[in-house]
Amino acid sequence: MKRITKEVWSKLPDGREITRWQITGKKLTVWLINFGATVQRMTYDDSDIILSLPTAEIYDRLRVACIGATVGRYAGRIAGGRFTIGNTSYRLSRNQDGNHLHGGFNGFSVQVWEGHEFENETDAGVVFRLISPDGDEGYPGRLETAVTFTVTQDDALRITYQAVSTKSTIVNLTNHCYFNLNGYRVNEQGLHEFNGNNSDIELMIDADRVVDLIDQLPTGRLLTVANTPFDFRTPKPIARDMPLLPTTAAEGYDHCFVLNRHAPDQPSVTAYSRRTGITLTCVTDRPGVQLFTMDNPGDAFAIETQLFPDSPNHPGFPNAVLNAGEPFSSETVYRFSRRDNV
Repeated sequence: MKRITKEVWSKLPDGREITRWQITGKKLTVWLINFGATVQRMTYDDSDIILSLPTAEIYDRLRVACIGATVGRYAGRIAGGRFTIGNTSYRLSRNQDGNHLHGGFNGFSVQVWEGHEFENETDAGVVFRLISPDGDEGYPGRLETAVTFTVTQDDALRITYQAVSTKSTIVNLTNHCYFNLNGYRVNEQGLHEFNGNNSDIELMIDADRVVDLIDQLPTGRLLTVANTPFDFRTPKPIARDMPLLPTTAAEGYDHCFVLNRHAPDQPSVTAYSRRTGITLTCVTDRPGVQLFTMDNPGDAFAIETQLFPDSPNHPGFPNAVLNAGEPFSSETVYRFSRRDNV
């Protein structure tokens, strides 16, 4: 039985056709589109579990939200849109409050990627490729990027990122799915209505520290999560401590957690819906995860595996520089299951 199919799905306002792939596992089914190398829809055991939009035009119109998309060249904020490599300073486009966010005005999340499907005895997926020219949004180097989405036989979505640049540059790639493990209803307009919100989701993040922020930008300090709303080391409802967030924070979480290092196959993040029993575990080789909930309590949550925001401007943060000709590779795996005791 063929596990992957392809169709012309929708069109952008300029008439470009957008392709959609459907990849079927045992209980996990994933739909991908080449606009933004985006996870357009995902179901587990017939429950819709990510925020999804019905047309390419709406994805383009809501581009600032990066819904389900691959984000780059640099996910997160860069203060003032400036960074330095060696003795050379670079200035990026500034698309949010004088800062650079998620790759700029026309980052990877709004590009039409080249996509090719594959299937073998155990896995099926799509490889998306994109060439970002030298100077794109201010970044140095011609960057060739490949993002591979693989649906495995054990109901996991594996995302592998690869890149190489002609000049030394900075790279920080992630995916921006908005999860709601409570499931969705699709109304007559084709839009999602939520069965529950983040109050119903228990979240664990294996992190002892969180990146300190002022006005959504890192100060360079890493703070302990102990006795703060940022302590997710023991599972708790995402929304439980939102009222205790610092007044400088947004209405919900938009913070980078410093992951504890452990065995490569040990989950860094676990989320569980008390309504459906659906469980998500996340394994990554990235040093941080950005928890984003939009608001309080929030209808969905993003767990973006990545470097820290503004890493290029903080020597104590993980290195964001990709040297010319040096290969970049990273992998994140989202695995799904269902508990029976609900």
